[in-house]
Formats: sequence, structure tokens, C-alpha cells
Amino acid sequence: MKNLLLVVFAMLLITACEEGDKTQDGTGYDIVVGDTLISIPAEAVQFAAEHFEWHAYMLREFQIATLPRDEGSPYAGSLEQWKNLSWSSRQTFLYPPFVHNLSTESLELYYYLIGTYPDQFGFGWVDTYDPEANLFNSAVRPWLHPADSTLTPDNPGTLNFDGGLGDMLEYRGMWTVN
Repeated sequence: MKNLLLVVFAMLLITACEEGDKTQDGTGYDIVVGDTLISIPAEAVQFAAEHFEWHAYMLREFQIATLPRDEGSPYAGSLEQWKNLSWSSRQTFLYPPFVHNLSTESLELYYYLIGTYPDQFGFGWVDTYDPEANLFNSAVRPWLHPADSTLTPDNPGTLNFDGGLGDMLEYRGMWTVN
């Protein structure tokens, strides 16, 4: 019985960790960039936790990595394998503007990155892709049909995100920059 309880507890802990929830209730972050102090308040962190989808972003990163290239080979593994690669390994298969590591251990940096680089992280905001899309199917291009039809969809002919960014702009508007 004791072993069964330990197994159940371990499974619950693993499930909670796999969900990728980056928020900590009531936590905001201050980031210094050069001479600028950027404050990301707790309500902005909560908004981002509800409106940015890591799996949608990682799907696009994977798709970029599997594109044919002039030099070297494209990434040949699965989407799930891609998500588990280190940044240094993933970086070798990516093109600009995919130059920032979203898999950072720093929550401050994570929340700063998703609000600062729309060309790269625009793919992860929930109002930029079809919410019915299977984000675990590497053939899906959900950014062609955004959930909010008032936003311009991404142009599939470019590597960077160039569609509308309603949620990202709302999130960024919550920041205080001094």
C-alpha cells in the first residue's frame, strides 16, 4: 500500500511538471536591460500564462528545423524529441530570427522573451493560431487561420511571424519601462 501511494504521488508530480506551467501565483518580475528597468507585474505574468502556448511555439521551431537547407542536413527526429533537445543542439538547426532560447530556467527571462521578440515568439500567442489545431502534429500550420479573425494571419512564405499580435501587444502594454 505504501509503495502504491508513492507511485501515485510520483505520477502526480511528474504530470504537474510536464504541463509546462511557468507561472508562480502572484509573482511579477523586474528585469534590467542596459540602463532600462522593465517591470512585468503579476497580472501580466498570469495573462501570459493563459495566452502563450509553449507547444504552439515549439511546433513552429521544429518546423523551421526540418526545412531543407543549402548546408548540412535538416533535423530528422520527431517533434517530441525536438522538445527535449538542449538549446545548443536545437540552435544548430534554426535560422534567424530563432536565436533566443525559450527553454530557459529563468522565469524572468522567459516572460521577457515572449513579450520582446514577436518575429520569433509570435507563433506561441493563442490568438495567432487555430485553437482547434493539433499542436502535436508536425505537419499542421495553425498560424494560417488565427482564432481571432480580425488579426492578419502569418505569411507562410516567411520564416518569422508576421501576422497580427493582439495578445502579445496587450501583454506588453502591462509592462512598466523605466
